[in-house]
Amino acid sequence: MIFGWHRKEEWEERLEREVDKLRDAEKYRELTLNRLKDLVGAPSEAELLEALALRVAEGNLHVVYRVVSPGTKASLATFASPLDVPESMIDDSTGEVINIDRYRNVEPVYVSEVTGAQ
Repeated sequence: MIFGWHRKEEWEERLEREVDKLRDAEKYRELTLNRLKDLVGAPSEAELLEALALRVAEGNLHVVYRVVSPGTKASLATFASPLDVPESMIDDSTGEVINIDRYRNVEPVYVSEVTGAQ
């Protein structure tokens, strides 16, 4: 047994491939957290989130935060930071003002480049 040596697990290798695809994309591409869970098959959501946060911190991966309509599930707006998400906004899909629950109505989206984020 070799100490200090850590072999990448298969799910981490799949994650690296998906991150590379995003970085090397010639046009805009995005993956939601749920799609990444399906593609990568990490042992837990916590481990996947930790791995994604590390890649974002290193600058190897971009993330934006999408506000999703609670009623229609339509994308309403995209923000560079979850702190930029307002407490309420007009839901263009219904014409109503909605209160935004950051845990239910905001999703991280991993993108090939940061475009259109407010």
